[in-house]
Amino acid sequence: MGGAAQRTSESAGVISRRVDSLHTEIQTLRTDIERLRASVEASHPASESCDGDRIHREIAGLRATVESWRADTSEARVTAEAVQAQQQQEPAIPEQASTGDFEELLDRAAGVAYAEISCHRDTWDFLVAQSSRGEHFRLPAAVREEDCLIDADLSGRTLIAVLDALWHTQRDSDVPSGTRRLAAKVYGRVGDALREVETDGSTERGQGGSERRQPGVTRIVIDDRPPADEGG
Repeated sequence: MGGAAQRTSESAGVISRRVDSLHTEIQTLRTDIERLRASVEASHPASESCDGDRIHREIAGLRATVESWRADTSEARVTAEAVQAQQQQEPAIPEQASTGDFEELLDRAAGVAYAEISCHRDTWDFLVAQSSRGEHFRLPAAVREEDCLIDADLSGRTLIAVLDALWHTQRDSDVPSGTRRLAAKVYGRVGDALREVETDGSTERGQGGSERRQPGVTRIVIDDRPPADEGG
């Protein structure tokens, strides 16, 4: 469980205990009010008018306290229900399946000489900021930019750093949801490209076995666009 989820769970427990405590205190105050009311009714108005007024004031004060605590209880219940609803809405990540896929992609990245990546420069800045702290990250020597789009060649080692950083970011509940979704999108595109890689190390040959054809380069594209207008 992430740090935020743990704190949320603890807060829900505190709120629940507070609600129970307020409920007990309200019940006690109700008993005191009934006792005071009985005392007022049993008193003689002529001889004990001052005491009666005092008791009435105490009853009014107790009523105000009860109403205030009742409002606090209602607010605490709403907060507790909201916390529980948030916990139920957060999808659980299948730990073993995610870890297995992650390890497979790392293995594929380790066997890649380099991959081409094309994305917006803001996405590129995000990728570099996330990955540059990893020991395997190497900034590409040549980064080309045209019309706000970045094209760069990432080594297999740098791909390992990218996968590692983004995998952890998308699973960290302390990270804002927008950052997690962006990390998941980039991670998914890198993964899609790596799954197309042949891992048997074979080299295609031309007719007669004399010519070698260079294998295609892995290409990662992060640029969703509407479909082209075929009629235009």
